[in-house]
Amino acid sequence: MKLFYLALGLGVAAATPALAQQPAGYQIALDLEHATNDRVKVIINTPPVKEAQATYVMPSVVPGSYSKKDYGRFVQDFVALDRKGQKLKVKQQGPNLFVIEKAPNLARIEYLVDDTWDAKQDDGFIFQPGGTNFEAGQNFVLNHYGLYGYLEGYKMQPYQVTVAKPAELYGATSLPARRATPTQDVFTAASYVELADSPILYSRPDTASFSTGGARIAVSVVSETGTVKAAQVREIMRPMAEALTKFFGQMPVPTYHFLMYFPSFSSPLASKNGGYGAMEHSYSSVYFLPEVPGEDRLRSMVQEVASHEFLHMLAPLNIHSREIGEFDFRNPKMSQHLWLYEGVTEYIAQLVQVRGGLSTPDQFRERMKEKIGKAEKHPSVSFTEMSRKILEAPYKDMYDNVYDKGALIGFLLDIRIQELSQGRQSLRDVLLALRAKYGPTRSFEDSQLIPEFVALTNPALQQFFDQYVIGNQPLPYAEYFAKIGWRYQAVGQSTVKAFGRLGFSYDTEKKQFLVASTKPDQNAFSLQEGDVVLAVNGTPVDMGNAEKLLRPLVEPTTNDVVKIRFQSAGAKAPQERQATPREFDVEIKNMLEEAAQPTPAQLQLRTQVLKPLS
Repeated sequence: MKLFYLALGLGVAAATPALAQQPAGYQIALDLEHATNDRVKVIINTPPVKEAQATYVMPSVVPGSYSKKDYGRFVQDFVALDRKGQKLKVKQQGPNLFVIEKAPNLARIEYLVDDTWDAKQDDGFIFQPGGTNFEAGQNFVLNHYGLYGYLEGYKMQPYQVTVAKPAELYGATSLPARRATPTQDVFTAASYVELADSPILYSRPDTASFSTGGARIAVSVVSETGTVKAAQVREIMRPMAEALTKFFGQMPVPTYHFLMYFPSFSSPLASKNGGYGAMEHSYSSVYFLPEVPGEDRLRSMVQEVASHEFLHMLAPLNIHSREIGEFDFRNPKMSQHLWLYEGVTEYIAQLVQVRGGLSTPDQFRERMKEKIGKAEKHPSVSFTEMSRKILEAPYKDMYDNVYDKGALIGFLLDIRIQELSQGRQSLRDVLLALRAKYGPTRSFEDSQLIPEFVALTNPALQQFFDQYVIGNQPLPYAEYFAKIGWRYQAVGQSTVKAFGRLGFSYDTEKKQFLVASTKPDQNAFSLQEGDVVLAVNGTPVDMGNAEKLLRPLVEPTTNDVVKIRFQSAGAKAPQERQATPREFDVEIKNMLEEAAQPTPAQLQLRTQVLKPLS
């Protein structure tokens, strides 16, 4: 994906063996003032344990992320101590389990934990929004499940986290906070589940906020070069949040925090494979997005990512199965309803943008077309089966499809509901009915959601679920899009204006834009792969204007002559060439366009689905 005090002397004193008056639950001391080598010290005063043996669990998998993380591998120098400060015998079982002997004597646990962002970006790398970052004196991204766990059987005990931190850093979070002193914050949570759901972002304050729909929306930003400001992000978020308010009638939560980290393109933390994104939580979300220059590019990127994460306020916060509501961090049982949690969420995120005027109907249709193309790359399998087994091969490699085929399932489902009800009911209405019944504290039974969904709508909807969600039949694009006056063809003929086959890539080390995906005889400029594009029509290309200058070379909108200055490998000097776009007859996969003469019934249903919010 998808999804951040006590002065040192007092902190140590709070963690010493004098525990007679210790409050119930876990008392955690976290020292950010003396973080060294990307490690922080964790001291945990534990609740009383009755069993002879206790197992301290670091999470293997966390909610919102559907792959194994094994956070215990970042724990170093783990020790368990009794009330006299004497070590208890500990045996580690696998990366995440620490088995403690003579557990009734256990008083506290101490260890160092490494951050995850600086780990090697290999197959085991943890997606940044779900990890931890410790930059001493600068910023800290604290996803709690990367820092501490719980004693097996004592997960639902209360937690208090006391953070010793530099005075100039502010901790943004949705957790209840007491700013005890300039160098001490105290956070509380009713259980490990609640704590893990509420990350903290510590940084020099760059914050902004606004209110809409009865909710206070806060933004906290870390931008490595200062390119992105919280006030900018707030203005991007505001129309999206207002559109959501109109769509749902009011915000499903009283408060929400956007915790956002923007690395520079040359940052050592930058994603090596180009992957960026965010991870949702009930009342906040964590973002790792590049410092793209230009207001339009920033707006497009943030709006696209944040609209999806923001909507997780509905599902799974207010609509979730027992597998999520009582999440097992050690050996999770996965829900079968990723079509709802991620697919419907992604569809509603796109729908709210078009209905709220943040994108056009043409852009919405193009995004659906793109999702069809991406979904084709995956085999057609039962979505419920894939969801249940998403941690296993081969399903774990299909996870991206929840945002593509999952969103298309949501779209077709909405069309069908509105068709069957003659516009009297929509997917939105069903979601609001489910939210009213369940909410944040009540879980549904995984096997009962689809029957309940059908009961709320129309018996004919069971066939849709049986064929396309529970079953593995290909989605009926042509049939369903025809209902709203769209024409779909798996392969269609069209005429396009182009300079030929031409693409571009960016070399982050050399800060150069390179010609890609072409050969000299495939484009009008006779460019070859690897040529460095220096200027277009006399304007030097840089990160700030690349989208404006290079996009027309890929998708020209006029017949104007374009002049390119470029440098070929081995050439002594730059060269210049010019060309005009030509028309090409091409085959287009997954052609999706408006029908030439839609019927009144088709137009009416399209209007019902995509009508602007009033």
